[in-house]
Amino acid sequence: MGSKPRRRIAVTGGGTAGHILPALAFLEAYQRDAGAEGFFVGCHGGMELQLVPAHSVRLETIPGKPWERQGWLGRINALASLPPGIVAARRILRREKVELVIGTGGYASLGTCIAAKTLGLPVAIHESNVQPGLANRLISTFADLVGVGFEETRRTLGPRAVITGIPARPVVRSLPSIPNFIVLGGSEGSPVLNTEAPRLFSELQRRGLRFTVRHLTGFSDPGVVQRAYDTSGLDARVDGFVDDMGPVYATATFALAAAGALTLAELSACGIPCLLVPTPGTAREHQLSNAGFYSQQTGALTVPPGPWDPGTLASHIEAILNNAKKEGQPSRQGSGGSEQPAAVALVLACERLLDGINPSHN
Repeated sequence: MGSKPRRRIAVTGGGTAGHILPALAFLEAYQRDAGAEGFFVGCHGGMELQLVPAHSVRLETIPGKPWERQGWLGRINALASLPPGIVAARRILRREKVELVIGTGGYASLGTCIAAKTLGLPVAIHESNVQPGLANRLISTFADLVGVGFEETRRTLGPRAVITGIPARPVVRSLPSIPNFIVLGGSEGSPVLNTEAPRLFSELQRRGLRFTVRHLTGFSDPGVVQRAYDTSGLDARVDGFVDDMGPVYATATFALAAAGALTLAELSACGIPCLLVPTPGTAREHQLSNAGFYSQQTGALTVPPGPWDPGTLASHIEAILNNAKKEGQPSRQGSGGSEQPAAVALVLACERLLDGINPSHN
């Protein structure tokens, strides 16, 4: 008897790392735990062009342009790009004999998931943010499986949604002898954090605290931020976007972070206390919803974009650090992650879906 053929799956999502990295995590889990073969479908101008090949994953691209945060001309272009994107995705899915498409949001996923549905293929999606994005809200109306990170999201997307959590990479932490602050602006960067964080750390230094800083500016110019730290004589290393965050989290004592869903999941899994600064102007202001929910669950402080009162925030951070020192362990504002990794939970749900409907190739 021959061996069972390996499943053929496609993952899709794009625009920002918050869509791309979860899709890659799901693909990795499917390949590892279910022996699947797969690839990534993205768009020509998205961040997936850099991130997906860096993970040694094959990338197929289709036409597509963003709708969110666009003017009327941009939205016309987005609508015009959808039909050719669907046609291109249909061609790819049929050529590759795909059995399942998993979307994680972003404009790249819309055309691919619609194409899958027109071919009679099962569609699964995952929404990491508390407030679902436009693409996933549309796809959820015809998706066969909807995975979400939060109970609030399940209530928004309907009773068929299942809570899987958000994929977060496991990290073994080894804290340094003095506090090590990390500043995380997300893949697109946070202008507020890039401006205000050096001022806050200058205040902490003025109070006599010894510490180091690792500041990630996203795809913003790290040189400008590095000069701000150097001018204040702070021990800081500034980089742009970093894909492998394990070493960054491993030595982190405290985080100043934007409120992207993936960042919050990783902070929670690592138990890193944080001060949240939602980036304004994100699609549907989803970072405000993320930060509000995370603060309610963990007690993390959420502050407005700025300008800040460095003295007040410095006092708050000192109190958290002192409390952690008394307890002899890092303060845990996070939930510590789910019992079952989110990527594995979604793979198991997809396998149940496929075994139940046994879709045929088209």
